[in-house]
Amino acid sequence: MIDCHLHSDCSGDCTASMMDMCRAAVERGLKIICFTEHIDFEPTDVCYEQFDYDLYKSKIAEARGAFDGVLDIRCGIEVDFVTRYRSEIGEFLSRTEFDYVLGASHYVDGVILEDHELYFPGKTAEEAYAPFFENALAAVETGWFDTLAHLDLCKRYGVRYHGPFDWTPYREIIVRVLTAVISRGMSLEINTSGLRQSPEDMYPSRDLLRLYASLGGKLIALGSDAHKPEHVGAGMQTAIEVARELGFTSVSTYSARDRVAVSII
Repeated sequence: MIDCHLHSDCSGDCTASMMDMCRAAVERGLKIICFTEHIDFEPTDVCYEQFDYDLYKSKIAEARGAFDGVLDIRCGIEVDFVTRYRSEIGEFLSRTEFDYVLGASHYVDGVILEDHELYFPGKTAEEAYAPFFENALAAVETGWFDTLAHLDLCKRYGVRYHGPFDWTPYREIIVRVLTAVISRGMSLEINTSGLRQSPEDMYPSRDLLRLYASLGGKLIALGSDAHKPEHVGAGMQTAIEVARELGFTSVSTYSARDRVAVSII
């Protein structure tokens, strides 16, 4: 049982303590977890300048001591990639050390998707979605990340404006993203938070996971994207069942950025 996408109060958008998140993981039978706290460089973001690297490292050490022999706790980061902050992101990653570096896209043209009442109105589906995938491709092409997070997160709020997400108009750019993930030896995250949100579907969808497999993709990672103890491990069994059905045989985990494959057969 693995969950490689958790947040704590080391992230600016989460109030749950790391200890509470760890206790929830133990209660749910998880054996390996990874905290992936937010680092954001956009000044308008709620997480801007909220991440304290030294404090985070000390809390990880404290949690590892408290749960030694019970829970394997990994130290990760979720980088919100925005092209105009590329140099700042690169500098941050060059002076820090994590077991796991998750690349994520949340912004398009300076607007966070969560601010959906500003972002989506007046846009066609193509105008809303295509730039999101372009940003994801730019993130992957840096070569800085172990995993690409929630590939089709754009549907989280988009479904409220454009109905069920149809990925086929963006097939070309999505194939480029997935091909880049594969060529760089990255894994693709199956993020289960969408099961709790408006799409009621994982990020990415089963169809996109099938496309990834057809292109030769083999490496996947699992994450609940939990910001509350009650969401730790949520949807992991569903994600594993879908992965098995599509022919994936193992899940990638990371420790000191060395990939370890855990069988899900």
